[in-house]
Order: sequence, then structure tokens, then C-alpha cells
Amino acid sequence: MNAHGDRPSRPQFLMLGFGITGKAVCEFAVAHRYPIVVSEGGPLAHEKKMWLQKHDIPFEDCGHTLALLSRADTVVLSPGIPVDLPIVVEARRRGLAVISEIDLALRYMEACPVVAVTGTNGKSSTVEVIAKILHTQGHRAWVAGNIGTPLISLVHEVASSDTLVLEMSSYQLEQSLEFHPNVALLLTLTPDHLHRHGTMKAYAAAKANVFANQGPGDVAILPHSLASQFDHGHARRIFYDDASQELPSGAETLLPHEQSNLRAALAACQALVPAFDVSKVSMTLIAHTFRLPHRMEPVGSVRGVAIINDSKSTNAGSTIAALRSIQDPVILLLGGHSKGAGYEALVDECGESTLREVILFGEAADELNVLFSLNNSKRVPISVAQSMKDAVDRGLAAAQMGDVLLLSPACSSFDAFSNYVQRGEAFTELIRSKPGFTPPESRT
Repeated sequence: MNAHGDRPSRPQFLMLGFGITGKAVCEFAVAHRYPIVVSEGGPLAHEKKMWLQKHDIPFEDCGHTLALLSRADTVVLSPGIPVDLPIVVEARRRGLAVISEIDLALRYMEACPVVAVTGTNGKSSTVEVIAKILHTQGHRAWVAGNIGTPLISLVHEVASSDTLVLEMSSYQLEQSLEFHPNVALLLTLTPDHLHRHGTMKAYAAAKANVFANQGPGDVAILPHSLASQFDHGHARRIFYDDASQELPSGAETLLPHEQSNLRAALAACQALVPAFDVSKVSMTLIAHTFRLPHRMEPVGSVRGVAIINDSKSTNAGSTIAALRSIQDPVILLLGGHSKGAGYEALVDECGESTLREVILFGEAADELNVLFSLNNSKRVPISVAQSMKDAVDRGLAAAQMGDVLLLSPACSSFDAFSNYVQRGEAFTELIRSKPGFTPPESRT
């Protein structure tokens, strides 16, 4: 096997974290009969314990015990594990290999072209667009990473003639010191995940890791606005927001931020495929791909009020983009688990948009209420709901025919939901249960 990197012949793994990524690493280890131990910081659900016992995998939960380090030579980090966690620091002090799941997977995969997409917003849809465009050009592409599929689960699926298209979060990049994409794409950079990284400088440094190991034969793609901030590395640089770049016929129907992400995706495809033909790109396919579930997704209407589910908006920048894409009066449902930064820009944007009212909910409601009370120059009505259900009820009561009720929380979902998908599904179910609900027209 011509793998991306070196690997020990008989590794002994310690897996920190047992979510989707941790389980996928365990499945890989079991398939190869590699010893593995699991350490989970929180309590493990009964079904997870049963799965580990069934596969004879030793485990601990409710904490990370340093004694487990004596049973491993390689420590694998789930994305949620901070690099400054005491057990991680101690593992490095002892000289153990400490790697991300991404780096681990690439050690065991056939060497093939790798595209990495990162940025605060737009990653998932851009990754999907790149993969689908490559398919239309006759290239088999695999999507993995932060988008939901652990790369380690594709180890035996990907051939050297294929292309990997990886969505990379700041968490993954912070951990992935070996990661070397042939094409690295940075979309946007606005405050996010500061509870993990501490400062915007540290967050940007984590994102910069996508370029860290690139060489002269690689390509770095980014917007002009970030050129000076990410002016290092040896890769050839391409600025995707170059107005001279050709777009497929029909691209003008996309929202402005979607057009920007399409330019980035096309730049990545052109870097990979020398004979890339823009004329073969289907705008019908592209439009469908940009409209991922829970991303500006029309839910339908209730008595003439259009409903949009933008639950995937987990930071202020994403909600700002959502507001800029709507021309009609908006009732905005905002809140959840605070990201701790970036909300001042959102409050300013609310003063410039077509907002009729803002309804706050979740853990962040009080924090956001204070910000709005200090900076609400337009005097947009602000209220605090007890729950998302209460927010929906208040929003529908305040809305007039022709308005838009927009769930674009600008916060993570972990105060009340497992993830943004569960939050979006709960919102959709609430809307569908309302008298006068009309399903959306089919999307083209």
C-alpha cells in the first residue's frame, strides 16, 4: 500500500473520545486486530458500553486517566479533545505519537489527491459542490471529515486514482500536524469557537494549519481579503474572488455568498483537473447542492408567512449572510449555546436589515439581549422566549402576511439539542404542526 505517511507496523492505540469519530477508529482497529483502549471524558451511554464490551475493547469514562498512557504508543484525538488537555500534554511529554483521526487515516490510505476545505462558513456545501463537479468531469471523489463521515471509515474504499474532498474544522486542523492537502481552500474567517481557541488569533492559527505542510507543487486558494493574514507557505496561491473567473451559465440565480463559494469550488476543481471544462457544470445540480438541509431551507408557510430553517447557522457570520439574502420583512429567531464572540457585528447588521422583530431563546438569550439593548439604534423589537417552541409561537403571532420567519440561531445547539440537525428537525416539526401550514413548493 502506497500510503500518505509512515506508520508503525503494530500500533497500540489510545482513543480519546468515543463519539462518531472514536467509534470509527475503534472499528478500524478491530478490523486490523490492533490493540485499542478508549477513554471518554463524560459518561458513556449504555449502548456504547455494550458495543465496546462486545468487541473486547477496554474503556473508561467520566475522565481521562494518565495510567492508560502506558498501554499505548499512539494517542488518537477525537475532534472535541483540546490539544492542551492534561493527558494530551503528558502523552507528548512521554514521546508518544499524538495524532488526529485525519492523520491516522491518511497513514493507511492509498496516496491520492487531497482537497481540504476550511473556513468559518460555507464548508459543507462547498465540499459537496467540489465532489459533484469532479464527478461530472469523470473523476471519482469521496467526501469526508467534519461533514460527518470519518475519513478512517474510507481507508479501504479510496483508490489512488480517486480524489478526497475533506471538510476540515479548526478543531481537526489544530490536531492534524501531518496533514498535507494538495489543494487547500480557505473560504471565510469570522469569530467562532472562541470558547475552544481562546482568541481570534489562535482560531486563525488553527485554520492556517491547512496550508502549513504544503509545498511548491501544491495550491492554496483563498480570498484577497485574507491574503496578508495567510502569507506563508510555499504553495502556489490562487484568489478565488477574482472577478475574471468564468462562472457557469445560470450562476446569477445563486445568492451572493453561494456565488462566492462556487468560485472557490471551481478554483479547486481547475487546480486538480488540467482540462477542466466549466461548460459541463450543471447549475441545476449546483443549486440543489448549495441548498443543503437546515441551510436556508424553505419549510413552507403558515397563513402567508414564509418559514426558513437555517439551523446550520451556528455563528454570527452565517446569520449575517442569511439576513442579507432576504428582501422581505424578517422575524428572526436567534439563540442557543453562545459562541462568545462576533455578535456585535450581527447586532449592527440587524440595524441595516429588513428585520421586523428579533426573538431570543436558549442559553445565549440574556447575553444577546444585553447586546441588543446597548446597540439597538433602529429600535427593532426584542423579546426573550422560554424555549424554541415559545419563540416559534411568538414569531408567528408577530408576523404579518408576506413576512419571513427565519430560524438562524448564530449559536451552537448544545444547550438543548444534540446537534444543529436535531434542532432543525424540531423546528420543522413545530412549523408543520401549526394550523394553516402549507408545504413548500419543490426546489429547483
